Order: sequence, then C-alpha cells, then structure tokens
Amino acid sequence: MEFRLREILKDRQITIGQFAEISGISQSNLSNYMMGKVSPTLDTLNKIAEALNVDITYLFRKEKEIILIAKYEGKSIELNTEDLINFIKLKVDKNGNRINK
Repeated sequence: MEFRLREILKDRQITIGQFAEISGISQSNLSNYMMGKVSPTLDTLNKIAEALNVDITYLFRKEKEIILIAKYEGKSIELNTEDLINFIKLKVDKNGNRINK
C-alpha cells in the first residue's frame, strides 16, 4: 500500500505548511511521512483523514491500482470504476453501439 498524502495535498492545492496548521501535525512530521522515513500511527492517520474530510482508506492505494483524475473547472476529480461504468452506459446502448448525444 502506498501512502498518498503528497498527491492528495497537491490535487487540493494545499501546501504542507497549510496542512500542518489544519491538521495540528508538525510540518517536519508530515514531511517524514510523505517521504516514507517514518510511518504515521493510527491516531495520526485518523487526524490526517479528519483534516481532509476523507475515510482513512482514501489515504492509501494499492501499488498497481490505476487512478484516473479528471480536471474540471480547475479542480481535480478522482474517477473510480463505478464512475467510468456509468459514463460508458450513457454513451453506449445495449448492443454496444455508441450513442451520439
């Protein structure tokens, strides 16, 4: 599993200094977590998840997992498998033919 705090902060355009203030975790500790020098405790992971308003599992991803990010109106949006399936359903009929809308 890969800790992806750096990626999340970048996507949300939050600096490590800003996040240190938001989360109450020192900037040096955050840096060490992101560089893999130190592993955060469960309590720290909960603080990070709460500060980002996400489930703790969102902070990690499987090493070979494919993540798609769409940019819309200047914001990055992560697309999951269900999002892609729903999009395809809008574009393809029951016979697999493309629907032009």
